Amino acid sequence: MIVAIPLDPKERVYHNNPCSCTMFSLYEVSGNRKDIRYRHMETKLNPWQKYSGNMVNDPKMMSCECESTLAKDPYHISEHYALLEVIGKCNTLIVDQYCLNTLFAMKNVGIKLHKVPPFVKTAEEALNHFIIGAEIADHLRYIHPAS
Repeated sequence: MIVAIPLDPKERVYHNNPCSCTMFSLYEVSGNRKDIRYRHMETKLNPWQKYSGNMVNDPKMMSCECESTLAKDPYHISEHYALLEVIGKCNTLIVDQYCLNTLFAMKNVGIKLHKVPPFVKTAEEALNHFIIGAEIADHLRYIHPAS
């Protein structure tokens, strides 16, 4: 399974709308409940960051405050699908906050959202929280970075 984690410029977990993050860190998670392994695959720039798009420049997008008219605008809805350029092959997106358009866009392509608490700061902490929270591993001691 491939997991995406939105990051800020300092490579900490980004807790606002993932459409407005700086980059995504992609991890491969494999194994069984008694021996879960993960490895960092790559870090990719958010397409909206790369092209200086509205999603990263608008404070309303950052805080998931799509106005009711904007939330129903087909063009705005389609903007959420731009993330698939970098996370399209992922199974799960680890997020703290997200708007309904992000939820529907990810759900339409089969990417599950996993909520991470606001106190999680590093990608590794977010990954461990996901693996334990989604009951993929029996216990924290069964999670290992792949060598």
